[in-house]
Amino acid sequence: MTGPSVLARTATDARVLLEDAGARLISITETAPPRGAASGPKKVVRERWTPEGAHLVVAASITLAEGDDGN
Repeated sequence: MTGPSVLARTATDARVLLEDAGARLISITETAPPRGAASGPKKVVRERWTPEGAHLVVAASITLAEGDDGN
């Protein structure tokens, strides 16, 4: 089964979009960024579809300082 792509959407928006499309959400796994304190909204960074439904991985975003490109 496949459904709509929810990449880069917030976890809440992804759940609603999948429910509205009639797709089954199997799991949401939360991960953390490699550095810094994640304080931003949790967004979908990976989606995997199986015959049972969608498995999502979400991560909180990091707010970069002005002029910082993250490198």
